[in-house]
Amino acid sequence: MSTKTGKLAAAGLMTLLLCLSQFPVPVQAQGVALASGAVTVVGATTLSGGAVVTGAISVAGATVVSGGSVLAAGTVVAAGSVVNGAAVASSTVLAESTSVSSMSILAASSTIAAGSSLASSTVLAAGTTLAAGSAIAAGSVLASGTAIAAGSSVASATVIAEGSVLGAGSFAAATSIVNAVAVSGGQTLAASTAIVAATSLSGGSIIAAGSTLAAGSALVSSTTIAGTTFAGGSVAVANTAVVAGGSTLAAGTVVAAGSVVNGASVASATTLSAATVVTGSTVLASGSTIAASSVLAASTMVI
Repeated sequence: MSTKTGKLAAAGLMTLLLCLSQFPVPVQAQGVALASGAVTVVGATTLSGGAVVTGAISVAGATVVSGGSVLAAGTVVAAGSVVNGAAVASSTVLAESTSVSSMSILAASSTIAAGSSLASSTVLAAGTTLAAGSAIAAGSVLASGTAIAAGSSVASATVIAEGSVLGAGSFAAATSIVNAVAVSGGQTLAASTAIVAATSLSGGSIIAAGSTLAAGSALVSSTTIAGTTFAGGSVAVANTAVVAGGSTLAAGTVVAAGSVVNGASVASATTLSAATVVTGSTVLASGSTIAASSVLAASTMVI
């Protein structure tokens, strides 16, 4: 029976991929879509750098989820889905975060919970809507006709989610947005600043000691961490991050293929089963996810 189910799942995946190949040629996004309004995907959309899920995503059609993704607790996996090679016979709600280690398919009527992260090469089905505040990584391909709501911004920038705190001395480079206010010429924060509205840091920004990055944050643009910074929730790495010695990567951190941890190369996406102290060369590749309770030491940077 399990053999038959596996064959059906494989056949379903092949059919889905063949169908996706029939969509019109998509257009290239020019950076990170920071959605202050909902983003509706009109045609199949391929993520080349991943996405941070800040609000639940209702799956409108079969969605291919790449290895290295993390489905947060509360995600609803509809009947007919395949997760890590296992067919799902009836609708199931995930009780805890689930790392996707191999190609998975979420059937229509599934719901991807807030706090999830979708790795590069994930394919969103036509009709999918990303909630306000979601971030689509630089280089992603949006199908022709995709609608981005009024008030959204497009820029290659690090996303600082609501609930975060930027420590005193943090520097927001020109064109950054801090609590929904545009920064025109660069600004150093004189005091610790709670993030309560849309915030994105452009390349050249600095995150000072005492900062906390809430779930939904994403390290994208060239950003330097100048002092000890805490992960209050899952933080996506949408560009290469060099992690300084003295940092701690908490259990549950997803290390994408191509990364290096304490001098050891990582050939395939790996989820850390225990907290790991950084004592040697450590580079997290795009698609990694830094778990809550991690600590990033001074001199950590995104390049």
